[in-house]
Amino acid sequence: MQRPTIKAVTKINTDNIGVIVLAAGYSKRFNADKRQARLQSGETLLDATLNKIPICFQQRVLVLHPGDEEFGKRYQDDWTLCIAKHASKGMGHSLAAAMPYCQNWDAAVIALADMPYVQSNTYQAIQQELTSHPLVRPSCQDRVGNPVGFQSTYFKELAELSGDQGARNILKRHEKELHLMACLDWGVIQDVDTVTALNRPES
Repeated sequence: MQRPTIKAVTKINTDNIGVIVLAAGYSKRFNADKRQARLQSGETLLDATLNKIPICFQQRVLVLHPGDEEFGKRYQDDWTLCIAKHASKGMGHSLAAAMPYCQNWDAAVIALADMPYVQSNTYQAIQQELTSHPLVRPSCQDRVGNPVGFQSTYFKELAELSGDQGARNILKRHEKELHLMACLDWGVIQDVDTVTALNRPES
């Protein structure tokens, strides 16, 4: 049975488009807590990512894993903290845990903590594109990247995620509604899984 095409929600206010940063992973491939590893700038990876979120995002959720309660206190003045109870089971569980915090949003931009090179204007551009497109994903050098924007139409599906696939299946299921936003920001295709990637200078 073919799924019906989902149309963009009308009259979206950018002030009601929030951002969710997924920082609940366990850095298994990095062999350390990469969130606290330092870039050449001197910032930690997580701080660098969070500092790129522009002030136009007035609603912000930071997803952490159990045991991060004390660690999260340093961010609680600027971020709503979500402790994803089942984060160890995969990114899908972490994203699903965040959804109750944004039920009144018009749309959400889902960002990954290990992508500190995404530029502030890219986040802002995705937020703006969400006012006229139900799904927005950046692309650079013909490669799709992150963060990804979802109008509230998809929140129910996001809340039902599990496992380690994140929102990949949702994007595939609704590819007809997906707007690819071409950009020159290589940060959208550069995550940090190794020390080499951590030390790559920003362009």
